[in-house]
Amino acid sequence: MCNIKCLFILHTISENTVSFSEKEKKVINLLRELIVATMQALCSKLNTSRSTVLRALKTYGYLSSCNFNSSYFTLKDIPQFDKDGLWFHGQVCFSTHGTLKQTIKALVEHSANGYTVSDLEKRLGTQVHNQLSWLCQRKMLDRFYLGRHCVYTSVEPETQASQEAQRKLQIKKATTTQQLPQRLDPLTVIRLLVEMLQSPDAKAASLSQRLKGQGVCITTEQVQRVVEFYSLQKKTEQ
Repeated sequence: MCNIKCLFILHTISENTVSFSEKEKKVINLLRELIVATMQALCSKLNTSRSTVLRALKTYGYLSSCNFNSSYFTLKDIPQFDKDGLWFHGQVCFSTHGTLKQTIKALVEHSANGYTVSDLEKRLGTQVHNQLSWLCQRKMLDRFYLGRHCVYTSVEPETQASQEAQRKLQIKKATTTQQLPQRLDPLTVIRLLVEMLQSPDAKAASLSQRLKGQGVCITTEQVQRVVEFYSLQKKTEQ
């Protein structure tokens, strides 16, 4: 298996007719083995200079991560991108769109219902607030507020209108599907709400146990459903 892998690596390098020095070949071979690595790791493992690593990567072709401050590298022919043009190796994200700003812009513009900060951070695995502010200031993206949530959209009027309508429809559907648990009488709900007011930081499981101790039968899941129904969870997203 090892011999086959080595032959494949050598064949790949030989297909690139550009001349590689022996040190540069080692850089390419190592990065293909590691799949993703930082400049520091490549230099340290090969005991070679940064300029040698950069020269090898530029000659062969490489991508830098759109998160982790672009500090991770991979060879151009390794990633298998998804429909959004993203590829993850662990938590490291690479994008066909380029930099983090370019990636955010592309994701927002092609989304059906826009993106919130939370949506993008979950998708890309990195903080995006500064990049979104930069893009909006330069009129490259737009935004609207839906309650306490800021939703980022395309600047193209027709696309923006569609994204806003779809986001509002999504919220409406989510709201109408949230119902109080069956077989939960109003008095139990009231006692739960009172308990929550008295202990605002208590978890659902703790609230359930406290009420059971008072002779009120309510499960942790039912507590959580009541919380969701009345939108009582603390929200910090802007």
